[in-house]
Amino acid sequence: MGNCLTCFKTTTNNNEGKISVEPTVEPRITSGKVESCETDELLSESPAHLTSLSTDARASFKKSQVPLNGGTNPKADIFLSGKEPSVADNSLNGLFEKYKDEDEDAILSEGIEALCSDLGYKPDDFAILVLAWRLDASQMCRFTKTEFIQGLQQMKADNVEDIRSRLIQNIEKLKTNSEMFKKLYRFTFRFGLEEGNRTVTREMAIILWRLVFSLNPPSILDRWLNYLEQCSDMRGIPKDTWNMFLNFTEICDITSYDDTEAWPSLFDDFVEYETDRTNQNISQKERETPCDRL
Repeated sequence: MGNCLTCFKTTTNNNEGKISVEPTVEPRITSGKVESCETDELLSESPAHLTSLSTDARASFKKSQVPLNGGTNPKADIFLSGKEPSVADNSLNGLFEKYKDEDEDAILSEGIEALCSDLGYKPDDFAILVLAWRLDASQMCRFTKTEFIQGLQQMKADNVEDIRSRLIQNIEKLKTNSEMFKKLYRFTFRFGLEEGNRTVTREMAIILWRLVFSLNPPSILDRWLNYLEQCSDMRGIPKDTWNMFLNFTEICDITSYDDTEAWPSLFDDFVEYETDRTNQNISQKERETPCDRL
């Protein structure tokens, strides 16, 4: 992955933390309507099986579906086999071919930018992080064919309009479903890892924390990220620290923080720094940088 953020990046400015739920640019797709569906379909789908049909009933049904010209009836075969024809493999393959790289069997930076444009989003919008999560993408700026096709099958989407609709539904559910958000949050750490590394770089962690908390940023987020931005020499963020920060935002009050509990030492240093700053125990000129003690 390297530091590839050409197709998926977040700039740090005063507008950070805002989320695009509806597409932010005019989609290039002009035909068809976005059909609604239940969000629960996105999380768990299993094919229907005709277990209640007897052998004779199946045979009778299939026989009745044979056309007069002697040909087979593919729809009857699909029905009897229990397969759901809701997502067409040909459509998914065609969609993948539209965005795939010319030299590699994967969708890379240029293709992802084109897909984002067709969806009506910017590459650094929260919705694209949700898309990467739904596709279970293993790294930034790259969707493999398996990830793309299997992910869209899970989403029950085989065209741009359906993808956009499913993303909006997912985002709405993420606003209130804490367990669903936790899955997205933990995916985000893995998504930000460089190949072969076990920690996310400080710079990448700051970007991803701002992005993943676009929906409901915790009150402590800005102070936490400001602290990290000053720690230019700090090591990367490990998985445990990333995961525990979500708990930290949910249950921790700095004024009652207990450093004897099993929090990462980085949290201890942050709370100490914030306490000193809040209480104005040291002047601006005398204040040490937070990472001097790391």
